[in-house]
Amino acid sequence: MNDHQSGGDLSGADLIGADFRDADLRGTNLTESIFLTQAQINVAKGDASTKLPPSLTHPTHWSNFKV
Repeated sequence: MNDHQSGGDLSGADLIGADFRDADLRGTNLTESIFLTQAQINVAKGDASTKLPPSLTHPTHWSNFKV
């Protein structure tokens, strides 16, 4: 059984200094967020359903599938 809840809309959010260590960002929309860095994304959990700003890339440890 999968009890996680994922998703959310953080587009437009100011994420300067946000600590995403082990944060579950699966299904989250981050496309218009500001001050989000690749380093923040690299320590989070995500998958193909996580939407990032064009300047950032999905880390290799994220699934290429929607989980």
